[in-house]
Amino acid sequence: MEQDISSRQVAIYIHIPFCLTHCGYCSFFTVPYTKSSLELYLEYLHKEIELFLQYHPDLKNVKTIYFGGGTPSLLKAKEIEDICSRFNFDKETEITLEINPLQITETYLSALKNTPVNRLSIGVQSMNNEELNLLDRKHKAEQIKDKIELCHLYGYNNLSLDLIYGSPGSSLTTLKNNLSQFLNLSPEHLSCYLLTLESDTPLAEKIKERKVPPIPDDNLLTEEYELICSELEKAGYEHYEISNFCLPGKQSKHNLSYWKSLPYLGLGASASGFLPPFRYTNPFNLNDYYANLDKGLIMPEAESCSSKQMISDFIMMGLRLTQGIDLNELKERFNYNLEEDKRLKLEKLYQLGMIEKNGSYLSLSSKALFVSNTVIGELI
Repeated sequence: MEQDISSRQVAIYIHIPFCLTHCGYCSFFTVPYTKSSLELYLEYLHKEIELFLQYHPDLKNVKTIYFGGGTPSLLKAKEIEDICSRFNFDKETEITLEINPLQITETYLSALKNTPVNRLSIGVQSMNNEELNLLDRKHKAEQIKDKIELCHLYGYNNLSLDLIYGSPGSSLTTLKNNLSQFLNLSPEHLSCYLLTLESDTPLAEKIKERKVPPIPDDNLLTEEYELICSELEKAGYEHYEISNFCLPGKQSKHNLSYWKSLPYLGLGASASGFLPPFRYTNPFNLNDYYANLDKGLIMPEAESCSSKQMISDFIMMGLRLTQGIDLNELKERFNYNLEEDKRLKLEKLYQLGMIEKNGSYLSLSSKALFVSNTVIGELI
């Protein structure tokens, strides 16, 4: 392990896979909630934390914690507090909880205030009830304003809202109205995700059976993305990553660790982690996850990344940021000169207007963002 896993440098992701209902578009690892199954899961989660702290005590010192899922807001405040207490951090540390709008209640928020959670990521997805029905979301658009006000009442003033675009039957008109309603909520952060469906999801099946309209074509999806970028930037949001926008200074500090190829610890079934040079992913199965921990096994089937792989990851993740990658940092961390190695491909991409250079930073142009995977593929 490299020595950069040290005090204040590790981001922690904690996966809570339980859900009350399964959304028809979701392909994340989730399982049905029961009180007893969650209690057992938490026992094993604490066992995993203990094993990692034995493996490398500096993992106790963290810079961010992120509770994702699933539905991590199924956790009681005491359960969140118990997990957080295993790590060292201060009051400035960003600690995020993904929360279902229906669980934003006075009772829950008043208890949550006793935990270190200081940022909420709210799965709004849409302010259009027809789209919410298509996505199997159980809340209603008209409930969201009161939910946001309740968060503010309890001192939660760092809110991130999820928006899904490219829903079946969507149009520029419906999206513009949706964006207007999101902006009326004045969130500090917005994550705007293109709806991508695995073939085995219920919503994909409905589209296949023509029970719901098709996904918009690529031309309309491109226009939808461009509309999101223009409307949010006009409203004063910084477009700092392909899918993410924020008010000044409100970037997701946790996700920046991913995009900057910094170490992060993934805890829980299906969670992935990067403790250089190792990348690993926990089993997408509770019994397998438990069996590994009973054997004292962490980082199952970990891949020891070569320098070449870490360089590719640095470029691939870093070019998602609109700031791009620092070519000097690339040289310092990996002794790699991208401009020498990929000179001809870079020249071609410059000529096509797909990349730009600002000082030592290489970035995608605005027109390349929606086709980023193709452009980045040329450089790795």
